[in-house]
Parts: sequence; structure tokens; C-alpha cells
Amino acid sequence: MRNEKQNDERRKAAEAAAQECVRVLKEKFDAREAYVFGSLRGDSPWHERSDVDIAVEGLAPGRYIDALVDLYELLPEGMELDLVPLERAVPELAALAKGEIIMPKEPIEALKMEVQNELKNLEQVVKEAQASFRRLRKPPGQERMIVFGKHVHDFYEGVERIFERVEKWTEVPLPVGESWHTFLLQQMEHEVQNRRPAVIDHALALRLHRYLRFRHLFRHTYGYELVWDELRPLVEGLAEVLEALRDQIHRLLDALARVNQ
Repeated sequence: MRNEKQNDERRKAAEAAAQECVRVLKEKFDAREAYVFGSLRGDSPWHERSDVDIAVEGLAPGRYIDALVDLYELLPEGMELDLVPLERAVPELAALAKGEIIMPKEPIEALKMEVQNELKNLEQVVKEAQASFRRLRKPPGQERMIVFGKHVHDFYEGVERIFERVEKWTEVPLPVGESWHTFLLQQMEHEVQNRRPAVIDHALALRLHRYLRFRHLFRHTYGYELVWDELRPLVEGLAEVLEALRDQIHRLLDALARVNQ
């Protein structure tokens, strides 16, 4: 009961902050329009790790970081902001943020929509990584290696967002604590009774664990410390891992749809 009250208070504070962020984007940064979307708008369930999602249209090039700095000052302590310039967003996300596409009310259909959007983002990450890899004629220098590292980091971030969305829509509690990233991946291997089957198999979990470990390394080390012999297998494996993930996520969605018929 106490957690529910805290979560409700957190949401109310986030809603107030989001409206103030919209005002600042329009008045100080001359944005044409700004849209609050995501869980604050009711597109998906609000939960303990929900953040503030705002899509902005007409934010001048070079002002994005300035806007982020100002907007973070308006957020409740510990709240994160996802500020999406619509000019750079994939068409499906832009349409959803602007209310041109309505999130389905049925949870599994809503989950399908969110997962498809994330898979498209992952496809773009893999496509860019593969294009960069094909252009290599010798081992990359430090700057190129950092770019490859960012691709691998972003890939796992997208995978993790899919896992979070699965748990959110199937009402399975998300792990907490410093090791929640590891616990979330482990959780994906197991069925949750009366909620969902296992999301991925053990073989895929093992492969994803390598990407999770690299994500941690990339966020907590200097770029010059990256080693190509360690990074290269992760870059080469992106397409295969994405294909396995796509197949297993689609099987999960099909199973959930059958249960809800």
C-alpha cells in the first residue's frame, strides 16, 4: 500500500514537471511543439522506473544539450527524461508521440506495438554497425573502436527495453537494486506462473550476457581501454543475436495472444 502511494505521488510530481518542461521548450527554446507521451500519457502502465517522455518538434540544431540541462533541473530527484527530437525519430515513434497512432487498449496488442518499435530501432543499430564493419580494411583505430562500442552498447540497451516492456505489460515486477540489469536478464529465462512463459531460452541468455557485460564495461571505462579482439566478436554477432531475439520474442507474443483469446 505504501509503495502504491509513493508511486502515485511520483507520477503526480512527474506530470507537473513534464508540463513545466513543455512550457520551457516552447518559451525558452522556441520549439514549435512538445508532446508528453509514454506512461505519463497513459500509453503504457506507470511503474516504479517510469521516466518522463517528451517529444519535441522544431528544437534548433545545437540546442538539444542546452535543453536537457535546463529540463533536468525541473525534474523530481532521481527522475530521468527521454527527450525525443521528432525530426530524428522513426516514423512510428513520431506518429505515436503526436497522437496520430493510438496505443491499443488491450495489453498484449500494446506490447506488440512497443516491441515492434524497439525491434526496428535494433535493426537500425545493427545495420549501421554492419556498414561500418564492412568498410574496415584493417583493425580500427581508437576513435572507430569507440563508435563500434557505442553500437554494441546501444544494442543491449534496446534489448533491455524490450524485456522491461514485457514485464510491464504482463504485470511481472521488475528487479531492483544495483544488480537489476543482471537479474532482469536471468528473469527472462524463466516462466512466471499465470503471467507469461519464459521470454528467451538459456542459449540466447548466455549470448546476451556477453553484451550485458560489455555494456557495463563501456559505461565504466575509458574509450582508449577498449580491445578490438574482445569487441569484434560482439560486433560480428549482432545480426545473428537479433534474429534469435526476434524469433523468440515473436513466439512469446504468439503464446500470450493464444492465452488471451
